[in-house]
Amino acid sequence: MKTIEFFKKTKIRFSLLPVLLLVLAIGFTSCDDDDDDPMPDPEMEQTIVDVAAEAGSFNVLIQAAQKAGLADFLSTEQNITVFAPTDDAFAALLTDLGASSLDDLDAATLAAVLKYHVVGDLAYSNNLMSGAVATLNTDSPDETPLSLLVNVDGGVMINDANVTAADVMASNGVIHVIDKVLLPPTVVDLATYSDNFSSLVSAVVKADLAGALSADGPFTVFAPTNDAFAALFAALEISGLDDVSVEDLTSILTYHVVGDNVLSTELSTGSVAAISGDEFEVAIDGDVTLNGTIKVVATDIQGTNGVIHVIDAVLVPETQMSNTIADIAVANSEFSILVEALMKADLVGAVADSEAELTVFAPTNDAFTALLADLGATSLDDIPVETLTDILLYHVIGSKAMSTDLASGYFPTLSTFSDNNLSMYIEVGEGVTINGSTMVTAADIEADNGVIHVVDKVILPPSVVDIAIANENFSTLVSAVVKAGLVDALSAEGPFTVFAPTNAAFDALFADLGVSGIDDLTAEQLTPILLYHVVSGNVLSTSLMDGEVPTLNEGNNITVDLSSGVMINESNVVAADVQGANGVVHVIDKVLIP
Repeated sequence: MKTIEFFKKTKIRFSLLPVLLLVLAIGFTSCDDDDDDPMPDPEMEQTIVDVAAEAGSFNVLIQAAQKAGLADFLSTEQNITVFAPTDDAFAALLTDLGASSLDDLDAATLAAVLKYHVVGDLAYSNNLMSGAVATLNTDSPDETPLSLLVNVDGGVMINDANVTAADVMASNGVIHVIDKVLLPPTVVDLATYSDNFSSLVSAVVKADLAGALSADGPFTVFAPTNDAFAALFAALEISGLDDVSVEDLTSILTYHVVGDNVLSTELSTGSVAAISGDEFEVAIDGDVTLNGTIKVVATDIQGTNGVIHVIDAVLVPETQMSNTIADIAVANSEFSILVEALMKADLVGAVADSEAELTVFAPTNDAFTALLADLGATSLDDIPVETLTDILLYHVIGSKAMSTDLASGYFPTLSTFSDNNLSMYIEVGEGVTINGSTMVTAADIEADNGVIHVVDKVILPPSVVDIAIANENFSTLVSAVVKAGLVDALSAEGPFTVFAPTNAAFDALFADLGVSGIDDLTAEQLTPILLYHVVSGNVLSTSLMDGEVPTLNEGNNITVDLSSGVMINESNVVAADVQGANGVVHVIDKVLIP
């Protein structure tokens, strides 16, 4: 287990960066149905102190303000917000501290506590949103204002105190009544006040680091959310923290902590040493990212002994880190829907298998969003698991293929039909295209168990018609199928075996017929010709036998000759076993005429 020696102060200095927005997330929630902000009445004679005194339930608060020398400030400072603990709240605090009265607390301590209850602006209940709010207490390592954590999800909470009455107006500001006294928090305290960090808090407790991280510091904590931990557990195929050893957990957690109070304005690109002894990489390009893919999503949540920045994935030290395809996907927020889909289809383990050698064409979140829109679906829950599984497996080739290994042609995927691997058509030219319309936008993201190529669309398992559409060598065949009105029939369940003539084969036919192209043939002429190229069943080349085979052009058989290669009538099969989701395509070099 790591020891407290990890927590010795290491000064790390960073150059200036524009301040990032100080919010944790979520939206606006009101404590009050009134959309209009109440405003202090300049003619109102009662200050915040006067209002508190008249209420009769804030006597200890007023005594504390007087002892701390803040009574005049709370009466004269304009446009402030006070979160005011009741007498009962102070009584509970004194009991917790083992104190009999305020006389047991010195003025400096009281001043620090009271300033932590004051915001230097008007914060009305209908403008409060979940996130961090700066107070007038600057008792932090760099004299940065300490943060309050506001939670408006079901009532209003400030740290761990409930707002019991809101928008009590005074001449110089507004009062919100709370049921606890707020104590200036450490970074550990701040984490406990947010439901988004419950997994992190549990991890800190299990690793017995709460005491160390509550010490003087200073610390900068890059804090993963619950969703970040859930994604890590899924990638590791474990149920939760119970499956992680204390030693591994300590190594991971200390990798998230830097030994200084580093605000967002002090971050810069470069390597940063964590207190674990390992380094992580910071990159700044509009957003702030760690180790290439992990995003900083909220910043500058200030405690008494350090500052918290929120991140969307868990940092794992290289000494512990596996770098499987699953790990890379989990660590990149652009693949969050892909990860969700893998989890739903129970395929995380398949792409996390360190013994595998895979190529994954990985759709981005935008690609999945476009698919859902095309399908009229609101979420992945609207797609059956079996369908989702087939789609995902169709993005995987069962061997490692770097971009330099790719060539134009058909590649087998892990998705199957009739126990045969579906084919993916890859075309290499100006970039890499999948099935005619999907582009590889980033290539060669290498993993321990293969490689990822990023694609801009979700690739759906193709029918025999889709196979023809995806390959420009079949454009004339596609035009003929469309003109004959056979698209829907050949896109049905099947199965079908299609002997597909190339464009060159059709050109030869047109020359023999003395016509210029498809436009010179009627649908009635095309239909029997096309049906003569289709056999019922999913017949692979290995299952072909010499002899006559009936076609969908009823009463007309084709002749298979295997004596020298594979011939269908007088046509040669030049490419075989292009497997689709409703049948198989064999490419031939002449058009078959009934």
